[in-house]
Amino acid sequence: MSDDERRVTKRITLPASTSFAHAFGYRRVALYCRVSSKMERQLNSLSAQMDFEKQDILDHPNWKYVDTYTDIGSGRSINSRPGFKRLMADCEAGKIDLIYTKSISRFGRNCVDFLVVLRRLKELGVDVYFQNEDVLLSSEAGELILTLHAALAQAESEDKSASIRWGIKRSTSHPGSPFFSRVCFGYDHDDQKNLVINDREADIVKRIFGWYLVGWSIVRIKKELETLRIPSPTGKRRWPVSTIDGILSNEKYAGNSVFGWTMVAEYPAVKRIKNQPEEIQRSENHHPPLIDRETFNRVQEMKKRRSNMTDDEHGNKVRKSTHYSMKRSDNKNESPTEKV
Repeated sequence: MSDDERRVTKRITLPASTSFAHAFGYRRVALYCRVSSKMERQLNSLSAQMDFEKQDILDHPNWKYVDTYTDIGSGRSINSRPGFKRLMADCEAGKIDLIYTKSISRFGRNCVDFLVVLRRLKELGVDVYFQNEDVLLSSEAGELILTLHAALAQAESEDKSASIRWGIKRSTSHPGSPFFSRVCFGYDHDDQKNLVINDREADIVKRIFGWYLVGWSIVRIKKELETLRIPSPTGKRRWPVSTIDGILSNEKYAGNSVFGWTMVAEYPAVKRIKNQPEEIQRSENHHPPLIDRETFNRVQEMKKRRSNMTDDEHGNKVRKSTHYSMKRSDNKNESPTEKV
């Protein structure tokens, strides 16, 4: 029997007459559910949370179900959770008296954010019931107990984050790591998850490099692609300038795969920051190139000369006093479809 088959969903229903008597006056109850990813197993977990916990609310004689608020993503930051922000907005609007949620970790794993939210909810007169911990915010010593649980939840996330970082670093120390075989525009995966050339997309990549080499600006390349009605990597008609710039900078088109240019800042931050050079991992001659190394290097040198940004002595990006003029090429007879 599999682990999934042995797993039994534990359902805890608040009694209507024996516990949390001070919660019986609540009429408007909202349900908050969250899972960390879009994996099928987690989505099934989200569905189960919603079904069982909503029924708990509906079964309570003095509770009126308001709505279910859901998020799929990390619990590190409130700002990245639209469902939670909608929940807080409805609390601010006076639409909710009690929030019902499975556990503290579902509510959030950032201890500081967690406490700020709890205190704001207290100010609004909104209570919170955490099912797994069996704790109500308004109960005696409720905030103290919840603070301890939140600190443990954050510590658990920090430990998981460190373990994931270590695992990725160890994996990328081997040239054959699957992290080096992530697909980008111009490549597909074969049956063994190796990178193989997508001929149609590769032709577009070669055109972009060719146009840039003859002096075209990125803006002109963007206009040409859209005029030719060539769809972007995401299938849209418009080509973002950043997408073209990324293609011209991607070493993968020269046959090398690089992992770790950026990294997520230390927990609980969620923004990506530039990685230390010694932490960047490379796999040389990893897959068939679309652009020869000499051409790729020439393009990088041209990009540096044209860029209006440079690094100062501390490694920070600063603006140059002059910038590259985005003029059309002086060669009036050049072909717009010239390739490398």
